[in-house]
Amino acid sequence: MSEVIEILRRLHRILVQQADIRSQLERGPRMVKIAQTHYETAVADELAHRELIKKTRMDADRKQLQLREREAKIFSVEGKMNMCKTDREFQALKDQIAADTQANAVLSDEILEMLETIDTLVAATPDFELRCKQNKAEAEKVAANTEARRVSLEADLARITEDLAATEARLDGDLAGTYRRLVALRHEEALAVLEGNSCGGCNTSLSPRTIDRLLMREPVVCTSCGCLIYPPEGR
Repeated sequence: MSEVIEILRRLHRILVQQADIRSQLERGPRMVKIAQTHYETAVADELAHRELIKKTRMDADRKQLQLREREAKIFSVEGKMNMCKTDREFQALKDQIAADTQANAVLSDEILEMLETIDTLVAATPDFELRCKQNKAEAEKVAANTEARRVSLEADLARITEDLAATEARLDGDLAGTYRRLVALRHEEALAVLEGNSCGGCNTSLSPRTIDRLLMREPVVCTSCGCLIYPPEGR
């Protein structure tokens, strides 16, 4: 039985290593996708920033054209004032000029504010460009590192899988069948070491009879979680 226990310990270690490698292999593409998403987000933000600058400039140009048209209108009305035949007509034109002049002042303030906004947006453009550049470099770095890591991990996984198969072949009889059935269902959690007087898989306290069987180097199946329990080294 002592040899069987050593085989189970080794199998448990190998299964845990195998699961860890597979987890790393699965995590790699996720990290690549996250880095690529960050880059794509930076590109979209830069595009939106440039579109905002373009739109603000178009709005400013439209308002400047409107201002010029209003100024031309005022000039035209001023010319009509010299042709007025009555004071009432003269006052009406004067009031119109005053209203248009006030409206133009408001419009000029709006244009000035928009031009200042454009200057601020343009000044921020290098930050958006830098973010895109940095995120692109990071995405390429993550992709390259992940690919190199994948090759190394797959080599490790192949080696460990061979070791696992060779070690599993050392089991026989009912124990081999129980082991394979549990591993098919629970993978690396199919085995657990005895921890104190409890199952290392679910922390359930074991009966004295079960503890005695384990201390006699006999593996047992936990009645609570169903994993194959083996005693720790030195016990």
